[in-house]
Amino acid sequence: MYNKTLLINENGDEFTGWSIDSFNPATGELIFNTAMTGFVEILSDPSYINQILTFTSSHVGNYGISSKDYESNKPRVEAVIGNSFTSTPSSWRSENSITSWLKEYEIPFSGGFDVRSITKHLRDNGSSMYAVGQNIDKKSLLNLLENAKNIIGDDSALTAGSLETKDSNTDGKVGIIDLGAKQSIVSVLNDLNFETIAIAPNTSSKQILSMNLRGILISNGPGDPRSLKNVIETVGELIGKIPIFGICLGHQILSLACGLKVKKLDFGHHGSNHPVEISGIKKALITAQNHGFAVENFDSNYKHDKYGRVEVFAKNLNDGSNEGISIWDSMAYSVQFHPESGPGTSDGLQIFDPFVELMEKNYAKK
Repeated sequence: MYNKTLLINENGDEFTGWSIDSFNPATGELIFNTAMTGFVEILSDPSYINQILTFTSSHVGNYGISSKDYESNKPRVEAVIGNSFTSTPSSWRSENSITSWLKEYEIPFSGGFDVRSITKHLRDNGSSMYAVGQNIDKKSLLNLLENAKNIIGDDSALTAGSLETKDSNTDGKVGIIDLGAKQSIVSVLNDLNFETIAIAPNTSSKQILSMNLRGILISNGPGDPRSLKNVIETVGELIGKIPIFGICLGHQILSLACGLKVKKLDFGHHGSNHPVEISGIKKALITAQNHGFAVENFDSNYKHDKYGRVEVFAKNLNDGSNEGISIWDSMAYSVQFHPESGPGTSDGLQIFDPFVELMEKNYAKK
């Protein structure tokens, strides 16, 4: 039996769909993702905490799921809506269906939505907090929204990490400040012959510097980077003392530590086909992205009193927004996109090269 699903925001903008599976109502920032594949990686990415995800692809889950594609230990979205969900996948790699996986973790999902209409609405009006429910009236959903955790000021990154470190020895390893890090980042570093160790967000700069690490990677993660004041302060104390590479949320934190500003984008960048221009590379990279905030563009002559010259390392070719900074005087740089390609093209893998060079050059001096 089909049940009506209602999706609504505080302004009364609403969309309807249907579901044969019952679920409890949920709230989150409604965003759309244009990726045609990579459903498992996207749904298990901690960066989607406190978000309701709309897939623009017509059919979600037709090749099922494989645990080898997990970016964390479970689905991390608040809810998923789409046009249709496949409950009988077809792939030799498939271990389960996406619908069964989402039900196992009690993640609401519903098909029957006009995802094109939703996407156009978000592009015209911007993302906002929504509530989704089944066989429920508007008033009840709006009441839920009143107490929902807004994406503005959201500090979920402080508890989003799920990386596990089996060996406590830190000598010569790459430390990952885990704000919701993706497993693909660890895999890329392992493929480059680096061992990693997870660092909790509340770890002090003094503790980090005592670990004898090769370098620090500031991970991706959910929420509003401006709310992570202690992490920003810690990173500011690390700049210039150890090689640093920031990814997505990590890019925003590094930028804030340098005195730059971060703004909320109207509807964010979520997908695997965003063209980016990189300083020193003569061709555009096609990148995977998932972020709702961006570093504001800044003066090309900006020089920090302590860290030296801060330059634009990357730029989004769709809207001109900042996609990366470099502080080569202080052994640090960052990118807004996901160079680890989970999911997405492998164009961005070369962005790890400067980090490797910085670590090899500076760790050898110790």
